[in-house]
Amino acid sequence: MANLCFNILTFDHPKEELRLYFTDKEDINLTRMYHTLVPDEVIQEFGQQEHYYTSFEEEKEGFFPVTKSVNPTYEKKLDKYGEEYSAKVHNTSFSISILKRYYNAKIHKYFTDKGLMVKPNFIHDTEVWLPSKKYDSSGKYNLYDRYCLRVQFKTVSKKLELLVTFEGVPKIYKESVEVLQEFVSPTAFNWVMFENELHKFEDLPSAGKRAYDKVFPIWNFDIRDGLGEATEAPDKSNKYIKFKNGIDFFYKTYLNNEEFKQLIPLNSNGFIPVEEFRIGKVKNNSNQLLFGEKDGIRQSHIVPMNGIKEFGPYDFSDTTKIHFFFIYHKDDVQATKKIDSYFRGTERGFGGLSKFIHTPYYTEKGFSICFEDLDNPWPEIYTKITDKYFEPDVQYIAIYISPFSKNSPDKSRRKIYYRLKELLLKKRISSQVIDAEKVLANDKYFYSLPNIAIAILAKLKGTPWRLDNTIKKELIVGVGAFKNPDFDIKYIGSAFSFSNNGKFNRFECFQQNQTRELAGSIIRAVKEYANHNPDIKRLVIHFYKTMGQEELQPIEDGLKKLGLSIPVFIVSINKTESSDIVAFDLNWKDLMPISGSYINIGRHKFLLFNNTRYSNNNFNFSDGYPFPIKLKIYCTQAGLVNDTKTVKELIDQVYQFSRMYWKSVRQQNLPVTIKYPEMVAEMIPHFEGNEIPEFGKDNLWFL
Repeated sequence: MANLCFNILTFDHPKEELRLYFTDKEDINLTRMYHTLVPDEVIQEFGQQEHYYTSFEEEKEGFFPVTKSVNPTYEKKLDKYGEEYSAKVHNTSFSISILKRYYNAKIHKYFTDKGLMVKPNFIHDTEVWLPSKKYDSSGKYNLYDRYCLRVQFKTVSKKLELLVTFEGVPKIYKESVEVLQEFVSPTAFNWVMFENELHKFEDLPSAGKRAYDKVFPIWNFDIRDGLGEATEAPDKSNKYIKFKNGIDFFYKTYLNNEEFKQLIPLNSNGFIPVEEFRIGKVKNNSNQLLFGEKDGIRQSHIVPMNGIKEFGPYDFSDTTKIHFFFIYHKDDVQATKKIDSYFRGTERGFGGLSKFIHTPYYTEKGFSICFEDLDNPWPEIYTKITDKYFEPDVQYIAIYISPFSKNSPDKSRRKIYYRLKELLLKKRISSQVIDAEKVLANDKYFYSLPNIAIAILAKLKGTPWRLDNTIKKELIVGVGAFKNPDFDIKYIGSAFSFSNNGKFNRFECFQQNQTRELAGSIIRAVKEYANHNPDIKRLVIHFYKTMGQEELQPIEDGLKKLGLSIPVFIVSINKTESSDIVAFDLNWKDLMPISGSYINIGRHKFLLFNNTRYSNNNFNFSDGYPFPIKLKIYCTQAGLVNDTKTVKELIDQVYQFSRMYWKSVRQQNLPVTIKYPEMVAEMIPHFEGNEIPEFGKDNLWFL
């Protein structure tokens, strides 16, 4: 039996009723309430307006008091079939939204009174920052442990809930704004610390604006780039253990005491267990992938690296007329030669492309491009590519040995990567970028070669592996997004259309506000699919957020025009950040629940644990410890989301599509239906006219 627990504490209302005070006058020291949230008496007293304001229990002159229960009254009613049900009686209690803000305000004040650093915005969740016991070896920062408390009502229990999360270790510069502004634009400063309080830089109090030498910015990417700081390697250690240790410490130290319980009467059982009825599991064979054949029989494996090594890829490129060529700086000849040797199979550690992905490796003598100008290389690269003749019946693939890291703080150098990608696509050429410095500096670089090899095969329209699925009459469309900080515009990658075995068709890209264009691309994908599969049973859309009616309506209208009365399932897929609900497996030392298990967290929402821990003894720690992804399932035919079999199929599908990532032999926890469009959306703003060249619309050039 599973032994899982949430990061949730439960509590009861400390009072049966509250007396709260309201006004119609705005004040920054009051909490603002939208008119639909306040009691009817407030609107009757002040007249109709958009917002009202409350001091909660603090009595103020001229404020209007309202006394109400914290629990609503219910009455029995009959539905249209004569069945009896309980209905909430309007205006018999304060709304849940008011009560959430009330408890958040009490929590915020509790920690502020203790002299702790608390995020000033107590309308939503409460962040508490504690000086960290971790040591910053660089000496540039003060480190803090950041915790978040969120009040919520009856999500996974029948009580009020306090969600407790560990948000990681933010860094605050020891040098002040006064010192850093010599190197960093004021637009880079976001949150700052002044006199042990956190403020938005633009909302600093007057005293802070008069003393920038006492204002210390919190680290962010813009400040990093402005100072030319190196990018830190991602932390791949076990986040479950860090998270659980953090919230256990915070609970024991700050919450599980009589003083806090006077305000928020926490139940004494600690973090609540996950009830057995909430836990499900995907099919046992959902992690099976198909590879090449052995003795005429298609072979399967759950580990991509092992499957490719033992059986080869599922399918090869459509063409055998493949030419590789290199683009490199004159100082990177050695790195280029080393990659060439790896691809030929003459360098230690990798058997070559023809052996690993069964793709012939050939470079034409004198065809590669060597450029000399390192400071401004683009004009030279552009001219040499533009002047070169490419045979129309040969599929070329360019290997760009980049002298610049993709994490270079110099944005002009990063831009070369995107411009080169675009220029080559216009020539109908996919490319693979390799960091020259890493090739020579890392004596175990050959560990990266399998990832590079499968990405190359995918770009050549080969199939490294496939899902072990029976084809169903359905179309799956993925919609992902990326907000590029350089452009401050969110781009949507979409219409990645797949059959349920993972076969990819085509995609496009839009700006966030182009909802009709997005719907049009999805309808075109449906029309094309239905032309070949007239008995299509359903459309499944994997969406990067909850889909609004303005996004869904044009899709439904388009289906009607096609004469298709099929259900549309919207599966909203979110990466679980640290500030969200998670669960821990208390029966396993590393706490991460087994891959493929999922938890119903109410209202058609689920946590899906999507990792490579298939049993206690079958886990490679180097695969990492990803947090679960959060799913929300909606259907245009409402009753279908209550069908257990259908819901399980849809969760299974998300799980399987996360195994189709062809940029690495390591499995990702986000399905490619979301991940691939997100990768495209990240690149598109750098392309001319924000357009994908036609050749790039039906291959995986971005891997």
